Amino acid sequence: MPLEPGSRAEGTGPYRAGASSSITERKTRLDGTVVEFACTLLAMEPGRRAVLRYVIDREWTIGESGITVRPGMLTVAHYWIDRPFNVYHWLDGPKTVAYYCNVAETTEISERVVAYTDLAIDVLVRPSGAIDVLDEDEIPPDLEPRYRLVIAKALEVLVTDGRRLVAEVERETRALL
Repeated sequence: MPLEPGSRAEGTGPYRAGASSSITERKTRLDGTVVEFACTLLAMEPGRRAVLRYVIDREWTIGESGITVRPGMLTVAHYWIDRPFNVYHWLDGPKTVAYYCNVAETTEISERVVAYTDLAIDVLVRPSGAIDVLDEDEIPPDLEPRYRLVIAKALEVLVTDGRRLVAEVERETRALL
């Protein structure tokens, strides 16, 4: 079901946030380090899923993909508690640059924080539909089997059903901007 802008009834259901609604994205890496980003909340179903806006503040080249994000470009980040990944929809003005999928576990969504455990593997989906699996070399050899299972499930969805996923993300992004 698409995340539609609407109103909350007694604190439940989807809603579109006001322009000044601040929220933090908290990413915990496998080594235990934590990185936080100040974002703007675009929409949320508390405890289920959220969409955040983040303006990129540094230049970053994505592996050997040839794609570079630059300061001022926009990330519209989509999170779900029942999917083993989240998706960053990168935009340069109105143009989609790519969809960057973080394989993730234990996504938690609350009014103030969206938090997840980053399992290192990322999947880059280009507007053409081409897919690159990134950072496989960052997986520690002693990674817990439960994390390996999450990675396998995420890759199955992202690689076999990537087109449907990016169509969903594209539609929801455009509805919220």
